[in-house]
Amino acid sequence: MKPCLALLRLILFSSCVTFASGVAGAEAPTTFADALYDKFQHARCLQCHQFNSRIHNGRAYNSHRSRYLCDNCHTNRITGLARGEWMAPEEKMDWTGMKPRDLCLMIKRNMGSGDVNAKLAEHMLHDGRVHWALDNGMTPNGKFPSVPGGSAEWARDVRAWAAGGMLCE
Repeated sequence: MKPCLALLRLILFSSCVTFASGVAGAEAPTTFADALYDKFQHARCLQCHQFNSRIHNGRAYNSHRSRYLCDNCHTNRITGLARGEWMAPEEKMDWTGMKPRDLCLMIKRNMGSGDVNAKLAEHMLHDGRVHWALDNGMTPNGKFPSVPGGSAEWARDVRAWAAGGMLCE
């Protein structure tokens, strides 16, 4: 009886070690904070997302007067975007200095109704304004510093976040 009990203990111990090592080796899902937060706080992103911000003295309050007249200066020659596509985000999209979880929840909340994750992924992967900011960044006053990694790294990080369930934790 004792050899059977010892064998059973050995089997149970081996199973627990195998299970624990499998769990430890499993990768945790990519969170917003891990994948994208630093890029969202980059100066090139904030220059547009602060545009209508009274709190951060956005350009709408110190040099520009309307987010609807943007492409009068931000022409196709500068941005690569068709007339009417260029428009600064609304004031509610100023995320300057927000904590990662709060920012993630805010951008999801501002996507409206429907499949928020799908709409957000579509915007971040295919919106010409986002790609302009990542790859070009040219303004009438010159170029702002590049977002590290450009659109290739951005797309990789967005896809990793999406594959992990677009977690805000």
